[in-house]
Amino acid sequence: MSERKFKEILKLFSEDLTATQIANISGVSRVTINSYLKKIRLQIVKYCESLQPETASGAASWPHRANSLHQGYDTAVAVKTDVDRIIKPVIFGIYKQDNKVFTEILPDVSRSMIQAIARGRSVLETVGSAERIRRFNGVVDLGQYRLYHLGNHHHDVDAGKTTLDDVDGFWGLTKHRLAKFKGLNRNTAYLHLKECEFRYNYRHEELYTVLLNLLKTFPLNLS
Repeated sequence: MSERKFKEILKLFSEDLTATQIANISGVSRVTINSYLKKIRLQIVKYCESLQPETASGAASWPHRANSLHQGYDTAVAVKTDVDRIIKPVIFGIYKQDNKVFTEILPDVSRSMIQAIARGRSVLETVGSAERIRRFNGVVDLGQYRLYHLGNHHHDVDAGKTTLDDVDGFWGLTKHRLAKFKGLNRNTAYLHLKECEFRYNYRHEELYTVLLNLLKTFPLNLS
């Protein structure tokens, strides 16, 4: 593929068009578009994780997650429109630091645990997850498309309101985008979650330019 054609695809991706729309506009096959979009999203994941503050103990490292992404696991993600296929819901935490929103999938946190802490119960203390959960300003149960506010906001009222607004804003964007992808498998869900994180954090910038600079640091692997 020529550099000019790739930049056209990247520009359309930056405008948040679907793979079908990009294929129709660019004249490139849907299969090829899907392949390139996955490679772009993998680089976005690497970039986002390079900025992410050090995670709590027990969080999976990038190499481990990347290996899972490439193995093509087909475990159905718990999306509200596909509840019958659920094996285990995907739950992720959201927190804000240095004026950016960060996310982390929480494989060891269950729906009942989140519901308990949202009600003020201390069940998490008994399973050793309290310290991890305290890092987050909100936790999302993707199976129910539900955001739980955990009240872990800055003591400053204005700063706390800003954090709350960002958590709500990020979840609003993420919920809208993920609703377009029914029946996601787990590896695809992680790619799209990190893409949402990236899009939200750079929503006030020209995303195409940001992507061009990102790919200079994290070049695509076209093999």
